[in-house]
Amino acid sequence: MRHSIFSNRLCSISAFISLAYAFICVLLSFMLTTEVLGINAFIKPMKFGLSAALLFLTFSWFSSYLPTKAERSFKIFAWVNCVVMTFELSWILIQAYQGTLSHFNVSSYLEGIMFGIMGVAIAISTAWTLTLFKWTFHKDFKMHSGLLWSIRFGILYFVFFGFTGFIMGANQSHTVGAVDGGPGLPILNWSLNHGDLRIPHFFGLHSLQILPLLASQFKLSSKGGMVISSMYGLVCMTLLYLALKGQTPF
Repeated sequence: MRHSIFSNRLCSISAFISLAYAFICVLLSFMLTTEVLGINAFIKPMKFGLSAALLFLTFSWFSSYLPTKAERSFKIFAWVNCVVMTFELSWILIQAYQGTLSHFNVSSYLEGIMFGIMGVAIAISTAWTLTLFKWTFHKDFKMHSGLLWSIRFGILYFVFFGFTGFIMGANQSHTVGAVDGGPGLPILNWSLNHGDLRIPHFFGLHSLQILPLLASQFKLSSKGGMVISSMYGLVCMTLLYLALKGQTPF
């Protein structure tokens, strides 16, 4: 079978819709001056749209390696992620248009409920990704050894650092040592002066793309894939430690 990022129809369509969503957000950022925490309100949904597109393309590529017996289970997995991301992206855009927060917002009964539903939904889809990890040990899952270990580590990091979102939820903030909204990097808006939990969260989630890309680019062996993935995980843990200590890595 030819392995492509467009191997799965549902995931591919979802990726293109997410890209279109991100593009619309870019247009809105030029058309409207609405701000949230001192930056254009549509920057955040734009970033979420791009991340969702990358995630769906990764899932689509992964599906091309699946044994036939896992196809039905993957279809359910893909639909769950589509529903969750449709809900998340829709609410984030609605709140951006209204000029208010989508996350950590419990200022009204409705917003508190929606934030809670977002947390439960993303927890389900994130935890379910461990199913992909299990499939990589199936005897019919054929992948180059270096790439295989990179995707295994990537899945584990994706789940672990995905759940760091609950630390932010518990703190009602992504900044540690100050309130949200201070000076930050352009576009990314990661805090330049304090700890920011979004940094390890970002690199952990995108290990699903970064590690396989490194393994493929450098044609890593099984050992090489494990070493690079372990080093990457150490970097992510260091970023998490710094964020929890209220320190910026910059």
